[in-house]
Amino acid sequence: MNREKWLQAYRTNKSAVWLRCKLTNGEEFNYDNIKGWIDLKQKCDKENVFISELYLQFRSNQVKIDVEGVEGVYAISSIKGQIGSDVIHSYTIGTIKNNTVRKKVLIIPDLTLQEEYDDRIENCFEETIIYDQAKKNREKQIQASDNG
Repeated sequence: MNREKWLQAYRTNKSAVWLRCKLTNGEEFNYDNIKGWIDLKQKCDKENVFISELYLQFRSNQVKIDVEGVEGVYAISSIKGQIGSDVIHSYTIGTIKNNTVRKKVLIIPDLTLQEEYDDRIENCFEETIIYDQAKKNREKQIQASDNG
């Protein structure tokens, strides 16, 4: 990914946790909050593109999300807390394979891995899943030719 474009964006908000991605059409995006994920989903759905590289980054700490061969990617932010204790802010990033979501919960801003587990796709918010539409279309064609 283009380091100069990233640094230019980073200088506008040095305290942010950045969502950085490259799409299959070569476009790169740097979002300084998780809300950019919805814009990214709309673009991917509209233009039939997918994520080829994905990172979360806080300052110099970069966490690569492996998207090789996945059917989709899931992302949300969340807050956990108890009365009398500190609140924990986190991002949950999931990769989808065979209708199973491999979720990583990363505490923000430092991106410490809090937990990692498999979940059912039904337990995810559909509006925050970016699917690889090209892969879905190929699978439908294969199923149709097997049934025909």
